[in-house]
Amino acid sequence: MTQHATALPLPSRPGQQPVLLYCRPCFTVRLMSPTDAAPLYRARGDDCEEEPDQERTLFLQSHSGHALTALKKKRDKFFADRPVWDPFRVAYEEVTDGRETFLLKSWRAALTTPRQYALLRGRLDVATTVALPEEPLRSSLASCFPAFAPLLPGLLKALQRRVAALPANELIPAYCSAEDPQLSFAYLAGHHLRVLVRCCSEAGLSLEKDRVWHFFTTRQQEEELTIEMRQNCRPCFS
Repeated sequence: MTQHATALPLPSRPGQQPVLLYCRPCFTVRLMSPTDAAPLYRARGDDCEEEPDQERTLFLQSHSGHALTALKKKRDKFFADRPVWDPFRVAYEEVTDGRETFLLKSWRAALTTPRQYALLRGRLDVATTVALPEEPLRSSLASCFPAFAPLLPGLLKALQRRVAALPANELIPAYCSAEDPQLSFAYLAGHHLRVLVRCCSEAGLSLEKDRVWHFFTTRQQEEELTIEMRQNCRPCFS
């Protein structure tokens, strides 16, 4: 629902969530944050002078009477050219006003300046691949099932194929890579473990079903079964 600036609840106290304010007629956007209400301090010789931050007021004044609405970010629709902790990352994410979807671009020109935002026509083309790394799973299986060492190469390939076919949205999110913005990690759910146990039985470990189940359940959130999820994402402009 579109509203005017005076009707929008804008954050002004610490702890309140920022609001991404969108002016439909001007196709402009500004992030309204509680820090907007904090004063700025500028050096004047040996002293610092306090003055109000006028950016919020100027934005609202320049778009007075315009149709303003708050944009919402779409979950998992995010792309950055650098890790999220890098202040100079250029990021794109999908946002919506409830009717249309846009690309929100954000960047920072200098450490001393806030991030800038621009709306673009377009979308993010996202494809997620799921992978089960060979190590340390191979070593753990070899240690627990030494008699089946000749079967392990084929078994690992079969397990990796099964995991690669799992829907990414069924996995349990774990953590993100600190260095690669497109890489995150996840854990398998209980029903996924049953799939892997069947895979082991089909590979020749049918008589070890109970031990295999114990192996997977005790390592469900350990390094051996941590799943890599790579988000292949690119902005598409229209």
